[in-house]
Amino acid sequence: MAALSFIRFLLRLARVLSPDLAWRVGAGLGDAFGALPMRDQGRAREHLARAFPDAEPAWIARTARGCFRHTLAMALWSLATQHRDPRHLRRGIMVEGAEHIRAMARASRRGEGTFVYTGHLGNWELLARCYATVVPAAVIARRLRSPLADAVVQELRRSGGARVIYQDDDARDILRLLRSGTVVATLADQDIPALAGCFVPWFGHDAYTPSGPAALAVLARSAVQCVYLYRKAGRWVLHCGPRWPAVRSGNRDADIHFVTARSTSYLEQLVRAHPTQWVWWHKRWRTRPQSTTS
Repeated sequence: MAALSFIRFLLRLARVLSPDLAWRVGAGLGDAFGALPMRDQGRAREHLARAFPDAEPAWIARTARGCFRHTLAMALWSLATQHRDPRHLRRGIMVEGAEHIRAMARASRRGEGTFVYTGHLGNWELLARCYATVVPAAVIARRLRSPLADAVVQELRRSGGARVIYQDDDARDILRLLRSGTVVATLADQDIPALAGCFVPWFGHDAYTPSGPAALAVLARSAVQCVYLYRKAGRWVLHCGPRWPAVRSGNRDADIHFVTARSTSYLEQLVRAHPTQWVWWHKRWRTRPQSTTS
């Protein structure tokens, strides 16, 4: 109930704010929230200390607070721009790896799909909105507990033309899209025990990671790319990694593990460079190897 009330408050607030003001107000709210002695704030500090064991306590506390500041600023900015044309928003985005975007677009025109790994870094909602203005795109999403929050998020993702596919939809639809040249993206950087997964390194510790995306990429014989959108010096930056083929060695489990590990490692390098822009309060090491066996 409290979360639903907060969502409604943000929706009302966003209607009267410019994007710049929305960012500043969100950052202020996030900074204040990050300073509270609550469970999520403590978990963020605990996880940062585990990921960066040589870091000073002051840096851990500052970075944990910064991740709440960034996340609420990003959320309010996204709501304040929800009615803006994604093609207009795209014009202000800097690009890293333009040649990799062009390779993806050329493949799409040839009818070759690409499976895109992204994560909860920077502004994943803006990425979903803008990407479909460049190539035919679909987003694999999970249903949010709040129907209001789910409706708002999916409306944002569809505003640029992306198709939204829920995790419990028919996987054959995803395979058909990949084989028709569509770019299919998924957020695959969280520990979700209900989903099939495998353990891969995350900041030096094994972390249970969804393996379904890799399984689909291998089955569809599609290429894989890592794409993220983060904030740098007050501007959004679209980072697109190289396009590489999903391995088909004949050992399906090994191929799935390789794709999952490689994409997770790629994200880790970006998170190391921009640690305040990832969701450190998430229980990334919740599932342990022994808890998945019976």
